[in-house]
Amino acid sequence: MNAEQFWKLIESSRSGFDPDRIDGNMERQREELRRLLLRLPPEEILGFRNHLLERMATACHWDLWGAAYLIAGGCSDDGFTDFRSWLSSMGRGVFEAAMSDAESLVEAADAPGVEDVFFEEFQYVPAEAYEELTGQEPPEYAGPSPLEPAGERWNEDEGNLQRRFPRLWARYQQG
Repeated sequence: MNAEQFWKLIESSRSGFDPDRIDGNMERQREELRRLLLRLPPEEILGFRNHLLERMATACHWDLWGAAYLIAGGCSDDGFTDFRSWLSSMGRGVFEAAMSDAESLVEAADAPGVEDVFFEEFQYVPAEAYEELTGQEPPEYAGPSPLEPAGERWNEDEGNLQRRFPRLWARYQQG
C-alpha cells in the first residue's frame, strides 16, 4: 500500500461524515474504515496499519502536543497518542496543514460535526480487521516509534504556549 492509497482509504472512511451531528461521526468512521479494510488482503491491511503508525510517529512533535494541550485543556502522553490518531483520521489536508502549522487546528478542531480531538479507537481498526480476516494477531510493527517528541519542548508553567500559539491560545485561553 502506498501513501495515496492510505489517504484515499481515510477519505473514504469519512464519506458519511455529517457536520450536523454532534456525536456519532467517529463511530461511523471507525465502522466504515473496518468495512473498507476487510475488503483488502491481509498484507494490504498491514500496509495501512504501517502508514497510520508512521503518520502518528511523524506527528509526534512538541508543537502538536502543545496544540492538543490548548484545545483540550490538557493532554497526557496517552492522550497525545489518541490525538495523533484523531489527526490522522481527519485526512491528508488537515494532517499536512497541522504538520506545517499547528495553529491550523483551530479550524479543524472546531469544525461542525467534530465531536472530539481524541480518537483512540481509530488506531486499533487495522489490527482488529486483520485479526477478523485471518484469525491471527498482526505481526509487531517494526517502524518508527519515537520515545520523545521532536521539536522544541514547551512548558505550561513558563507561559510560552501563549507566545508560541497565539491563535490557539486566544480560542482556548488557559486561565
